[in-house]
Order: sequence, then structure tokens, then C-alpha cells
Amino acid sequence: MEAFDVHGKALAEVAPQRAASGSVRRRPTAALRPYIANYIGFHTWFDAPRRRLELPTGFVSLVFTFTDGLWISRTEDPAAAPPRQASRAMVSGPRTVPAIGVHAGAVRGLEVNMSPLGAYRLFGLPMAYFEDAHVDLVDVLGATWQSLPDRLQQLDAWQERFALLDEVLCARLDGGPHPSPEVRGALWRLWTDGGSLSGVAAETGWSARTLRARFREQVGLSPKGVSRVFRMQHALRLMSAGTSLAQVAAVCGYHDQAHLSRDLKAMTGLAPSRFVKLRGGLPPGSVLDRVPGRISSVMLSG
Repeated sequence: MEAFDVHGKALAEVAPQRAASGSVRRRPTAALRPYIANYIGFHTWFDAPRRRLELPTGFVSLVFTFTDGLWISRTEDPAAAPPRQASRAMVSGPRTVPAIGVHAGAVRGLEVNMSPLGAYRLFGLPMAYFEDAHVDLVDVLGATWQSLPDRLQQLDAWQERFALLDEVLCARLDGGPHPSPEVRGALWRLWTDGGSLSGVAAETGWSARTLRARFREQVGLSPKGVSRVFRMQHALRLMSAGTSLAQVAAVCGYHDQAHLSRDLKAMTGLAPSRFVKLRGGLPPGSVLDRVPGRISSVMLSG
């Protein structure tokens, strides 16, 4: 991590040769905190391309890029699925599958990480629209938002950029739909204690079909999809702490170790042993991760 001056301006913005990479993080203004986890200003300066595996976290990300050279892919094999260049303002929706970010070595930008219910409130669209997708912000909010990346980039300091985001996102709150208390409670139950899907449905008073429809509308994933992501995150946290795979499988409710391995491979693209090696024992919420308490990223190269 590099140093920042009292105004939140990265010293590397003044003398980029002094730092290879860095980021500055801040929580949003109080009115946005029920919906947005954090803002992250980031930059890297490397001589060679780098690849970063982005794991499902249950969160939604809005990424503004100030430089060209960032691509998104669904696989490590470019022949199978060629990466596509990221738009200057891109929404990454809730996912049960991994994504790979590739950059040419030098990239600057800003990221907003929000809960799916926060994205539902701020964007005002059914969250199924974003499932497993990377969507241009202009396609979500219209052409009036096309100038926002330039406005952010032209400011002199990260704290000024964060203040602008506070302003424009707070203005979205008044017109946005309110998530239902039942969905909010069901999400909390699934995250905190891994409640059974039938039990969660019973607590809402809804049928399983209604619960699925409400989750697709307000979360973007089915309750089962959310449960898989939360269980995977629990498993990754235990693995990063050195817990054996047999213990992880038992604690997290997988049928056996083979079931754990299959599910992790499907959701991360990695065998458990490779994840542990690449992760290198970093705890959740480390400098590599974007969301507090979650394991969001693994470096594949660089």
C-alpha cells in the first residue's frame, strides 16, 4: 500500500515511479452505508500484464476506469472465451461463477462495492438483469451518466472523487425501490447461520416459488444461489486459516470432501489445493480483497 497525503491524494499520482500499486479506501457518507460497503481508489504500474481471479462474494461492484487496458474474461483460456475490454463505467452483478480481470500493467480507477439490495435501491432495476453479467452503467442509468467517469478522473484527489460519488448516489436514493424486509431478513439469516432454504422460506411466510421470485427481483440470484455463495465464502475463510478440507466440508455442510472440491472448482475455477497456494494464507478483507470480511480475489500472475 502506498502513502496518501492529508487530502487523500495518492503520492504516486505526483511521482508514480515511486510505487508499483496502491489503493485508498473509504466508507460512503452515512446515508449510503446501509447500501454501499466502501469506495476504493486504485492504481497499478507494472511492466507486464497481470491477471486477477475475481470470486463470487454476494456483492455488486461498480467500476470506473480512468485508463484503457482492462479486460474481463470468464476463463483462463483466451481461446475458449476471448476477454472483452471493460467499459469506463461497468456494473459487475451478483455471480455464482468466477471472472478474470486482465490489465496491461498500468491501470487507474475507482470501485464502488454495494450489497445487492443496495444496487436494487440505487439502480431501480430487477437485479436479475445483472446476474453473472458485466453491464455498462449508461445502459442502466442512461446517457446522462456518461460524463461521470470523466468528472471523477478530472478531480485532483481521491477524497474529492469519493465526495462526488456521495453526492450523485445520494440523489438516487429518493426515487429507488425499497427492498422488502422479508428478503433482507432472509439474506441475513443465510449469511449469519447458513439457515436452511425451507426454514428461510417458512420464516418469510412465502411459498418457495414466491421467495425465489423476490430474490431474483431484489438480489439477482435465487436463494439457492445465494446460499452456495455464502457457503463457499465460509469454506474459503476456513481454508485460508489452515483448516483441513475434511473439516471444512463437515463444518460448511458439504456431503463430503469430494462435494466441497467440485463445488469450489465450479464457483472459483480452482481446485482447493491451488486456491490455498495462490492465496498464500491471506485473511479475508486483506489488501487483495474488495469487501470487508469476504475473500474476493486471487492473483493468477504478477
